[in-house]
Amino acid sequence: MKIALISPKGSFLGENYAFREFCEKSKELYFYKRFWSGLSSGLLIIAGLTPKEIKIELIDENVESINFDKDYDLVALSAMTQQATRAYEIADEFRKKKVKVVMGGIHATVLPKEAKEHCDSVFIGEAEETWPQFISDFLNNRISPFYLSKGSVDLEKSPMPRYDLLKSEKYNIIWIQTTRGCPFDCEFCSASKIFGAKYRHKTIEQVVREVKFVESISKSSHIGFADDNMFVNRKYATELAKKLIPLKIRWMTQTDISIAEDEKLLKLLKKSGCYILFIGFESLSEKNLISVDKSGFKARKLSKYSEYIKKIQSYGIGVMGAFILGFDYDDNSVFKRTADFIIDNYLYTVQITTLTPFPGTRLRMRLEQENRLLDFNWNHYTLWDVNFVPKQMSVEELQLGLLETHKAIYNDVERLKRIKYFKDIVDKLVVKT
Repeated sequence: MKIALISPKGSFLGENYAFREFCEKSKELYFYKRFWSGLSSGLLIIAGLTPKEIKIELIDENVESINFDKDYDLVALSAMTQQATRAYEIADEFRKKKVKVVMGGIHATVLPKEAKEHCDSVFIGEAEETWPQFISDFLNNRISPFYLSKGSVDLEKSPMPRYDLLKSEKYNIIWIQTTRGCPFDCEFCSASKIFGAKYRHKTIEQVVREVKFVESISKSSHIGFADDNMFVNRKYATELAKKLIPLKIRWMTQTDISIAEDEKLLKLLKKSGCYILFIGFESLSEKNLISVDKSGFKARKLSKYSEYIKKIQSYGIGVMGAFILGFDYDDNSVFKRTADFIIDNYLYTVQITTLTPFPGTRLRMRLEQENRLLDFNWNHYTLWDVNFVPKQMSVEELQLGLLETHKAIYNDVERLKRIKYFKDIVDKLVVKT
């Protein structure tokens, strides 16, 4: 038996030509695309759950092409929303050849009936329990149309992902997942719906074992910890950082801004090789933050954004700030205000996107009720295309404002200022040590 595990190609920078042209020429945005990319661990976990006697081929269409004439018994696809249309095309092509096709991932989980139109079985939620059952059903010729995960997976029982299947030379970063779940319930995010609000993690021994294995197969790639919020459990994060120090790796991850309040952990993160923290600031408007995060956590931290960025970066850890444009309280002033904040605080790099009503989010439900959804082409759900009617500006103004904000930040003058700023930080750290 032979299985193809496929990650479909997805658009990265959206369909707006002027925006794409600028981004493709930008040195810093090239850095962002080059390093903040790579294959998620979902298909690698599926491979780890598959009996060893079954042959597996992993295909990431972003780095290689698909041979539709190969003799597979089963094709399994995992897709985010921006990959969904291409996933359906791939599925349809293989089914024409009488190959069984199954689908999972974020998009299939939130729109299982849509996905089922293009495949034989759909996996809803986490696959650690459902994939082994499916394999048994497949071998006995009795597969079900849907496989629903009935509860939160115990990550301590999750298998080692099959990193050995990666063509590691194709990636600058290899992603390792240590936790699942997020205590926040942001209106624009589906993570808590898919993985739950309860914070779960692998054992430290599991994580260290995975890091060592990845390092053994790829000396040139950096490690990315693919967690929505890695440091919710500070005791766990502290112990993990200590265990990573002797491994001498370079790594990045995602967290919330409150990490700045724990200087002991920041010191450990730096010693363990952490060099970038991705932090979702989302907006500089208190009204926006309250509207998207009912817990009020981000709104309470807003007044300390600048102080906390300076604190984190003083340890030689760059902050990659994420900002979203187009919230209901955003008018045309948001573009300059966001650019000025990023420049004034010397953020290491940023991700600036448009508000995107992904399926499965409360945001999409609200905009649908308000009759403000515009575009139902999943290819355009890239975070850089406008798919809804903003409240205080036109669609064209938001799309142009996104471009102008990037231009204000990503130019040679500002790039040289950031380089000097971080050089001074590094020089101070060298003197201290």
